[in-house]
Amino acid sequence: MKFLFPIILIVVLASGYFFYQKSNVKNQVVPETKQAEVTNMKKYSLSEVEKHSSKEDCWLAIEGRVYDATSYISSGFHPGKAAILEGCGKNATSLFNTRPMGSKTPHSEIARKMMAKFQIGDLSE
Repeated sequence: MKFLFPIILIVVLASGYFFYQKSNVKNQVVPETKQAEVTNMKKYSLSEVEKHSSKEDCWLAIEGRVYDATSYISSGFHPGKAAILEGCGKNATSLFNTRPMGSKTPHSEIARKMMAKFQIGDLSE
């Protein structure tokens, strides 16, 4: 009986932590991109994006925009875990819109809004 309390406590704390982490990811505040920033974005060629193709240095081109996802990958918050690595150094528009390694559905509006804070420029090609 005296072993039951610590087990219950661990289960309650672990489940609370799990739900906190889930809600924290969904409710992250993503700064809105100012129009001035959008028009002054640097242009990158696909060959420049291709130079950043690893977990430690990951750029993705999606729908004409370039994103540096390196810090997002290292944070461990990506629900698809390693699936994001398939797009490093590539035009990942198709991967983003079809998620062939996962649900095979387009990413959510939440994911699209989160991307804004990782945008570093536009694709020049």
